Formats: sequence, C-alpha cells, structure tokens
Amino acid sequence: MFDVVIIIAGLSGLVFVAALVDAAASDLRAFRIPNRDSLLIAVAFGLAVPAFGFGLEAAAWHVAAAAAAFTVGAVLFVLKVWGGGDAKLVAAVTLMTGFAGLPRFLLVMALAGGMLSLVLLLLRRLPANGSWGARVAASGHVPYGVAIAAGGMDWAVLSLLPRLAG
Repeated sequence: MFDVVIIIAGLSGLVFVAALVDAAASDLRAFRIPNRDSLLIAVAFGLAVPAFGFGLEAAAWHVAAAAAAFTVGAVLFVLKVWGGGDAKLVAAVTLMTGFAGLPRFLLVMALAGGMLSLVLLLLRRLPANGSWGARVAASGHVPYGVAIAAGGMDWAVLSLLPRLAG
C-alpha cells in the first residue's frame, strides 16, 4: 500500500515539472508563458507544503522568497528586459525553491539563458528561410522561459527528487 503523503509529494513534483515543460514549449513556440503554468506551480507548492512537512514559518519564507523574486522580475519587466510571463514564472519557481534553493536556481537559469542567447546569435548569422530558428533570431527576443525551466528542472532533480526517494 502506498503512503498518501508520498503520492501527494509525487503529484506535486509531477505538476511542477509538467508546468515547466509547458512554459518552455509555449515560450519557444509563441514567446508567451501562459499564466496557467505559474498557477500550476503555486498549486504544486500547496501540495508540497503538507507532503514535505513544511511548517507555517517555512512556508512563509518560501512565499517571501517568491515575493522578492517577483519584485525583481517586475522591475525587469518595466525596464523591458523580461516579459511579464518570465517574471511570474521565476516567482513561481522561487516559491518552490525558497531562499535556500534560489542561488543555484538563478545560476543554472543564467547559464542556460547565456547558452540560449549564444545559439540565437549563431542563428542570426544564417539566411532567413522562414524556419523557426530564423523567426526567433530575427525577432530579437530570447524565449527565456526555456532557461527558467532549466533552472527549475535542475532544482527538481537535485532537491525534490531526493525527498521523494528518501
């Protein structure tokens, strides 16, 4: 017989990863991150709180981390560095990581974003032929949801998966 807590924790992780995959795919396809993905990650956090035995204080610190991340993301949005979906997705992922997981999440996100930007710079050198790569390169946009998802996936593998296994 399966422990209900393990099932809920696993469901939390599954929802988190599925939302990240959808956000990355949507951003690649249309340069938009659906609000549903950030909301689904918030639901995943709601499932994780009791499943992983977070107390009220720990949950509050995760919410504080997400609020701080959203504030920074909102500033980047106002400065037209990021889209609104990027700001919301980073805040949602930070809700899961909390302050403890934030440095590694941001590092992996930045590295993935840098690699993605390099690929787009290389694609800009190719002749425009109507392909996806040419369209993305010509737009001047970076589908940063891909980098955010990479950082979130890294956190899931290194932090969430061991909790589920142990």
